[in-house]
Amino acid sequence: MKKLRLLIVMLNLVLLALPAIAAEPYMMPNVTPVMLSENFWLAKLQSPDKIIMDNKQIGEFNQKVIASLPDTVYDLRQYPKQLSKDKLQNLIAVPKQPEDTEYVNGKQAATGYYKALEANCNKQAIAPVATMRWAFTVKRTNIRTYPTNDFIADRSDDSEFDNFQETAIDSAEPVVILHQSASRDWYYVQTYNYRGWLPAKDLAIAANRQQWLEYIDSKEFLTVTARRLVIGDAVFAMGAKLPLASGKKAIKLPARGSKGELTFTLAAQPSEYQVVCGYLPYTRANVLKQVFKMQGERYGWGGMHNSWDCSSLILDVYRSFGLKLPRNADEQERAAGQAIKFSSERASQIANLQPGDAVYMPGHVMMYLGEHDGQPYAIHSLGGHSTPQGRISVMHVVVSDLSIKNRSGKTFLDALTTGKQFQ
Repeated sequence: MKKLRLLIVMLNLVLLALPAIAAEPYMMPNVTPVMLSENFWLAKLQSPDKIIMDNKQIGEFNQKVIASLPDTVYDLRQYPKQLSKDKLQNLIAVPKQPEDTEYVNGKQAATGYYKALEANCNKQAIAPVATMRWAFTVKRTNIRTYPTNDFIADRSDDSEFDNFQETAIDSAEPVVILHQSASRDWYYVQTYNYRGWLPAKDLAIAANRQQWLEYIDSKEFLTVTARRLVIGDAVFAMGAKLPLASGKKAIKLPARGSKGELTFTLAAQPSEYQVVCGYLPYTRANVLKQVFKMQGERYGWGGMHNSWDCSSLILDVYRSFGLKLPRNADEQERAAGQAIKFSSERASQIANLQPGDAVYMPGHVMMYLGEHDGQPYAIHSLGGHSTPQGRISVMHVVVSDLSIKNRSGKTFLDALTTGKQFQ
């Protein structure tokens, strides 16, 4: 039995050292196989390895992001230790009965369902002055609109779009606990760029703020450069930060004690194929190399299926370099950065962008790749597009030109509102 366990451990270490197998590309119209490599697009650049911003400049840029969206993106180190009852009640949304019938786990929502959710939000229990608590996630988990894991959909057979799914966050993610549900098994939390309900069992609570800050401020850390990384039961997406244990060649991960308290565990460092010391250098070449690792991945609404939707794709690629962007596309569009506001001259305006820049349209964001044969192309996590024959479901990260059409019949190029350079 001991030999078998040793063999399993050795096999796991070998597998951990191998680069992730690329997902199968999804071929879109007007795309050839050669376009499915970042090298095709990098060859069009004169200086793909030029540093866009160094670490100091990225830190300054992150402060501009916070200043541009002060109620959306936070430096959690500066988060208030206490909040007034009025402030906290305004932060916590309560459910309202939707105009259209919704389905709960495939069945029509029962009478009183939303009233029960509202009661579990427990807003009436908020003290006149609420004291914050400080915690870390111990597994990849989901931030929910309300304190429930029920799957809420507009159709009984929908398994892709959960209306209560806000976003997924990695293991070892710092959060501020603002409130607790009446059932006591959910916490309302603030991450650096999102608020919502998290299962209490997925959090480890620090003894005090200082213990929490010391882990956040770990000077030596690794950044995940693979699409995703699995360490034991913990899942980390691209761009996740892994603090290193002081004086040891191991990573230090938060764990949950028997009473929910914060403890730590050590794990072997992943292979060089999956991580980098510190952050990746912020260059056009590295931006495209990172995003093309996602090619062929399935679409994941709000991070469902351990995957990416359109805005989390942009977020995770850019956090590989230490950038702290908002979670949602509309917030990213309004954040700091050099912006081009598209007009009727989109076809000529888009040529002013660089490969790796973000381009926004209502409800969607893509990463611009450049032009080929006079047509602009992008890589993005795409739910679907419309044709004269009807709606085509894609649900993958794809390379496409911008002649594909949205639900209203407008081309993606004509629907563009903003081009954004994060610098």
